[in-house]
Amino acid sequence: MPPFLSMTKANLLMTVRNRTALFWNLVFPAIFILIFGTIFSSDQVAIDVGIVGPESAWKAETIAVMEESEAFTVFVDGGADEELSELEEGNRDAVVVFPEIDAATNAPATVYYDEAGGPFGQISVGAVQQVLAGTALGDQQVPIETVAVSGTDFSYMDFFLPGIIAMSLMNSGVIGLSTAFVSYRERGILRRIRVTPFPLTSFISSRIVSQLIVAVPQSLILIGLASLFFDLHIRGDPLLIGVVIVVGALAFLAIGFALSSVARNVESAASYANLITFPMLFLSGVFFSIDNAPAWLQPITRVLPLRFLVDALRETMTRGNGLDAIWMDLVVLLGTFAVGLTIAVRFFKWESRPR
Repeated sequence: MPPFLSMTKANLLMTVRNRTALFWNLVFPAIFILIFGTIFSSDQVAIDVGIVGPESAWKAETIAVMEESEAFTVFVDGGADEELSELEEGNRDAVVVFPEIDAATNAPATVYYDEAGGPFGQISVGAVQQVLAGTALGDQQVPIETVAVSGTDFSYMDFFLPGIIAMSLMNSGVIGLSTAFVSYRERGILRRIRVTPFPLTSFISSRIVSQLIVAVPQSLILIGLASLFFDLHIRGDPLLIGVVIVVGALAFLAIGFALSSVARNVESAASYANLITFPMLFLSGVFFSIDNAPAWLQPITRVLPLRFLVDALRETMTRGNGLDAIWMDLVVLLGTFAVGLTIAVRFFKWESRPR
């Protein structure tokens, strides 16, 4: 075989055998296609709309159109105060208040939305406005007002930052710790520790404490940057926010430990970590609301640890809610920590296994 073809064949074999390269070149793009295609190609969205105001032909036609569409869930039994309260609590995506007189007189309807809902809030408003314009009586343009409802003005950064902090904690715990720990094993560092009287549980605990010491300042730096350069408002109890950060960091550190216990080498640890983190990254509401994901996907998103951390941080940082609103999130994260740590201790290996 000519030298050029031999070298080409050798390079092809090395590429195929490089599992990390295969992940980034093939599996990683495939994950993006599957996740974004599944979420955004679906024709079904779930927009919860409260409709209040005096009876009119415009209101009746709007309710009829929305009820015929799978994109809307309509609530018409409550009063204005009740529906706006539901909106503030995150149980409605929009509330439409119809005017005292019919749309034929060009009286405006008001669409209230929760700005803390992030990008999906804008999508909801646009969809509702389109229906209102299409059901208005007469040929004249009907004014439609939009009002952001919240205790305080929300910015997009208020919605975005909790997701970024959660993502940072996940990456540090799962990717950073798992690859570092496997590297210690491959370099013989764990073998040296083994011959000392230092117990395994103390070694793992010390590593967890050191990672937590890093995680808290890491989150504070992100909060500081967002406050310095953007319009960020922190509304919750700083102590409770700190508790959420610590519990979330513990959960993902345990996952990282579990991966390091089953991975044979740094390459496989990185592949496992990426395979776990990237689906969570886009199915947990870090960048956008996943309430409009297909119905069959919703149960999957509700078992991802990152979603519980994102929700807990948003409830405390963005909405200013207390422990009563996030206690279940904390329970799930602590359960994740317990399961991950149990797997890590059960399958822990001091030395690298043969390839």
